[in-house]
Amino acid sequence: MARSLKIAAYVAGLRQSSAENRLGIQPGRPEGAVIWARCCHPDQLSAIETLQRKLSEDADAVRIIATVPDWQPEMTGRALPEPVGKANIRAFLSHWQPMMAMWLRGELDVVLLNAIRAANVPCIMVDANGRGLHTMTGGWVPGAIRQLLAQFDTILTIDKPAAERLVSAGAAPSQIDITGPMEDCAPVLPYDETDRRDLAAAISTRPVWLAAAARANDCQALAQAQQEASRRAHRLLLIVVPDRAETVTQIAEGMRAFGFHVALRSQTPEPPEPAQVYIVDTDYDLGLWYRIAPVTYLGGTLFGGGCRDPFEPAALGSAVLYGAHIAPFQRNAARLDIAKASQLVISASQLGKTVEALLAPDKTAQMAHAAWDVTSRGADVTNQIVALIRQRLEERIA
Repeated sequence: MARSLKIAAYVAGLRQSSAENRLGIQPGRPEGAVIWARCCHPDQLSAIETLQRKLSEDADAVRIIATVPDWQPEMTGRALPEPVGKANIRAFLSHWQPMMAMWLRGELDVVLLNAIRAANVPCIMVDANGRGLHTMTGGWVPGAIRQLLAQFDTILTIDKPAAERLVSAGAAPSQIDITGPMEDCAPVLPYDETDRRDLAAAISTRPVWLAAAARANDCQALAQAQQEASRRAHRLLLIVVPDRAETVTQIAEGMRAFGFHVALRSQTPEPPEPAQVYIVDTDYDLGLWYRIAPVTYLGGTLFGGGCRDPFEPAALGSAVLYGAHIAPFQRNAARLDIAKASQLVISASQLGKTVEALLAPDKTAQMAHAAWDVTSRGADVTNQIVALIRQRLEERIA
């Protein structure tokens, strides 16, 4: 398709700013196919990392190189600074030689898109919401939006209103596919089904909850919560997976000091009937325990020190409890909270009340189903994008 004369005139009129930095030293290009993911915000990097994990499941090497406009040093290893200026963009494309590009939402940068087109790199727009279509980085070009949108092979939108906005702006309906938002999702942790069946048979009808990656400073809050919740369910079992081996003794001694019958997995492979607290001290494969427990408290979130991704238990059907110290997983926690698939515990004293309230099977099942739904939606969209990328790469190679 011929390039718009308005776009051509606009690009020709742009001058290389004397204040622009030269393109920084780039990492070595990996073997295999490279995809350039142009992100407009650092929040999108987690979704790109999820996409990379999915693509890595193939035997063929596919590497995504992400860039962001507002790059910060803490993004090192996750993203590169977006190249600025025509010469730098050309140098970036020459170095990485991407087989395709992904444009993740954001304003339509005419210089970037023109360079991608000139390099004969097919480009798709992902996570499009149809907003900000009447402005472009560097200025406004009347009538040029239609031609810019035509440069995308495919446009994946978050919903029907977004698709309608894009069509109104000039995109062809045949370009558009409504997929839903591309969201990051933690990998589903593996577990052994035979172990799960054996443990489920040993636990039988006992109510159970899990403290995942529990820290030593969680011990008192966990003990008090187990004590309080046990008043309603006398056979309540707390399974504790410590954050590391050194924490096992501290938690075991702390629980015994509260008067609990404590069993260790190294001594009894399955929780014995008298045990009130069962500490996993032989392996730390959390996938098995998320699958066993309908409710999971994320260790480290009440008093700080780091925690696991709340999507991990959610993906395996466990309702999630967490404290205020949920960084760096605030966005995932917020998504679960909106879906009523998790619950924020604002204090140690509230933990027991929350666990007690969730002992009702219908309440737990409702939260667990919502948790699974949130994580599976993100996985479905990612799988659709992976399929599209594979198709486009095959077309390029053929």
